[in-house]
Amino acid sequence: MAYLTLVAAVPHEQIDVIRVDEKTVLAPTMVKGVSHLLGYGVALQPLGELLARAIDGGERLNESFWHPLRPPMMHTPADVSSLASALTLEWQTVRSATTVDDDWLDGEMARLLAVMVHARDNREAVVTALDLPSDDERARRIRIPWLPYSKLHGAKRRRSWLPW
Repeated sequence: MAYLTLVAAVPHEQIDVIRVDEKTVLAPTMVKGVSHLLGYGVALQPLGELLARAIDGGERLNESFWHPLRPPMMHTPADVSSLASALTLEWQTVRSATTVDDDWLDGEMARLLAVMVHARDNREAVVTALDLPSDDERARRIRIPWLPYSKLHGAKRRRSWLPW
C-alpha cells in the first residue's frame, strides 16, 4: 500500500517549539501531497536518490510522533536549500533529455518542487508526514503535526473513500 506523503513548508522557529513540545500545532505556509512511491519508483539516478532523501530523509521531528512506516521528519532550511536546488536542476535535466510524457510523474514532481522551492525561497524548513493508515486502531495513534492535538493524537478522521 502506498501512503500519501504530506510535504509542508514551515517557519523554522515552529520546528524548534514542536521538538520540545509535541502538542504544538504547526502553521505551514504551504502543504502539498505526493505519493510515497515517488521516493522509490524513479530508477534514474541521481534523481531517485534525491527524491528518496526529500520524501523520507531528514531528522525525526519529535520522538513522540509515531506512524507504522515512519514518523514525521524534517529538513532544516540549509538542507532544503541544497535539496530544492539539486532536485530542480536534476528534474530539468531529466525532462530535457526525454520526449516521453508522464502525467503522473510530472504532477508529483510539480507538487513536491512547489513546496521545496517555496520553503527554500522563504528560508523555511520542510516537514514530511505520512497520511493516516486505513484502519482506525493505528490511525488513532497518529498525529499530523499541523492538525490539532488530542488525547488520541489527531483530529477527526477523514476518509478518502466511502462505502456505497
